[in-house]
Amino acid sequence: MKIDIIGAVGSGKTTLSRRIAEEFHIPCYEQDNIVWMRTRDGDVRRSDSEREKMFMDILTSKNWVIEGSPRKYLKKRYDYCDYIIFLDTTSFIRLYRILRRWIRQRTGKESYNTNPTLKFLWMNIKWHHEFNNDRKQLISELLQCGLRYKKFKTANGAINFCCNTYYIK
Repeated sequence: MKIDIIGAVGSGKTTLSRRIAEEFHIPCYEQDNIVWMRTRDGDVRRSDSEREKMFMDILTSKNWVIEGSPRKYLKKRYDYCDYIIFLDTTSFIRLYRILRRWIRQRTGKESYNTNPTLKFLWMNIKWHHEFNNDRKQLISELLQCGLRYKKFKTANGAINFCCNTYYIK
């Protein structure tokens, strides 16, 4: 099973990918952790060659779930996956989740990779709007993937699809 989950910041990609990975007992990867090396002193961008090797090691393995926003240089993952799940939650829900996550991280109720500063909140809102502007182009690209492309408004719809597709009855 090779599942690629994409969507905007706040769409629920990480939660969905973890649920699928847990349900099917397969590894789960966050795209940001492929691009960035997490250190005590902050995030350090991996070199192109290091990122490429790590990414190809994952893509050529037997089973995986990868989640992340669609980045141009990581779109080759579409060629390796069984299904591309686009988690297309509404703009209002995503904005609510962005703010809720930021508050939970600031108050120590949720862990984080990047320090939840006001600047980081602003960047998330900016990425949210950029995704809205690029959404039609993304869908056009995903349609080129044929039947491997699946769009869901909710994580439960995607979970049901995976369970119905991969469980042998």
